[in-house]
Amino acid sequence: MNGGGQFDELAATLVVPAQCGFYITKSEIIMLANLEDGSLRVNERKRMLADVLKSPDTLAGLEAVLRRLLALCELHAERYAGLAAAFPAMAAAVAPSLSRVAATQRRLVDLCEDLQEEGEG
Repeated sequence: MNGGGQFDELAATLVVPAQCGFYITKSEIIMLANLEDGSLRVNERKRMLADVLKSPDTLAGLEAVLRRLLALCELHAERYAGLAAAFPAMAAAVAPSLSRVAATQRRLVDLCEDLQEEGEG
């Protein structure tokens, strides 16, 4: 698979909550590695996530990893929305994180669409 630099950059973004809108744990990264039956050395989160993104041998495998990341985004977006609904005074505080999660979701959807196009071509 190609795109090592792109995956390093994506991993660097996804491990910074101020950029992606949520915190991804080491255990979630290990779970992502298990999607492709990959082994993963416990390391810093950025390195671990970059290794997971680079590990699939197929476009379908990479798409599965990206879709699981997308599901994590959706989970966090639902949590933020629920927090804002339950505690209206928190709406302004969670709005920036919700916006960043939405941007991360769009980026992951775009990557999945690009993979589908690449697979068709």
